[in-house]
Amino acid sequence: MEKSRREFLSATFAATAGLGLAKPSLSFSMLPESGGRLAILGGTPVRTAPFPSWPMVKENDEKNWSEVLHAGRWCRLDGSFATRFEKAWAETLGAKYCLVTASGTTALLTSLNALDIGPGDEVLVPPYTFVATINVVFMQHALPVFVDTDRDTFQIDARKLEAAITSRTRCILPVHMGGSPADLDKILEVAKAHNLPVLEDACQAHLAEWKHKKVSTIGDLGCFSFQASKNLNSGEGGAILTNNEELFQACWSFHNNGRGTENASFGYERNGLNHRMTEFQAALLLAQMSRLESQSQRRTQNAEYLTSQLREISGVAPARMYEGTTRSAYHLYMFRYDP
Repeated sequence: MEKSRREFLSATFAATAGLGLAKPSLSFSMLPESGGRLAILGGTPVRTAPFPSWPMVKENDEKNWSEVLHAGRWCRLDGSFATRFEKAWAETLGAKYCLVTASGTTALLTSLNALDIGPGDEVLVPPYTFVATINVVFMQHALPVFVDTDRDTFQIDARKLEAAITSRTRCILPVHMGGSPADLDKILEVAKAHNLPVLEDACQAHLAEWKHKKVSTIGDLGCFSFQASKNLNSGEGGAILTNNEELFQACWSFHNNGRGTENASFGYERNGLNHRMTEFQAALLLAQMSRLESQSQRRTQNAEYLTSQLREISGVAPARMYEGTTRSAYHLYMFRYDP
């Protein structure tokens, strides 16, 4: 007769314990209110309430969103929330300029256009990333060239950049995967030697730091995503950070259908698309941003605790961080499993 999963686990555990084949590192008798049994074997669960959903909605989210709704200025060209968030996000990260966009993907696409990446050009990218990093290169009719991932960190292996550079290489596009910085010192060293711009994909790395400088502000341009899963989010949305005024103006123009400046009338200087963020998105971001720091600190505390525990388990190796990493965003908690 077919056994249920619970019956099977209970029988197996009893058999192996009786034979002395398994010696659990945890004393089940010490589990609170469990009767010495794991919850899966009939004991009382440690947690009965559901985990919090994401994103978390607070009163200031509703207030800001409602203000945009009733003001009737839903486009950023007429409103103020997008501009206010740009100023606040730039100040938080320590950048001169911030431009918000409709998504992290459009932020990357806008940045590649500002860097004049086009047909025949090669862009160095990691193979382990979200597909948008690659799609935007193809959209420019350029060629993404994969540079191997460092297995210990899950980041692009900056030691292998040099070998991938050719006469067609026009940009290095590292990804701060999972929220931990790539090896920016080595990346910038190679970029400088070959006069190549660095476009940081920081879409998962809100508030992450390299040597106490926020990622996205260290290369020529840096991009964020505010998609619903992100640490700071508005459902969809993105941002571009830079300290280069010329690149900022090029990004602004491209994301606004090629208009010359923020306040320009219907005069157009170049090709472009509509990648503007709405006022609704920006209003949510301003509200969500008020608790980003505290949420980020909790992520760090939880991740450090988890790392300390997982290191005790043979076959589980938490991702290593480079020495220059002074803060990880922990958008994802990454580890390698050796069966």
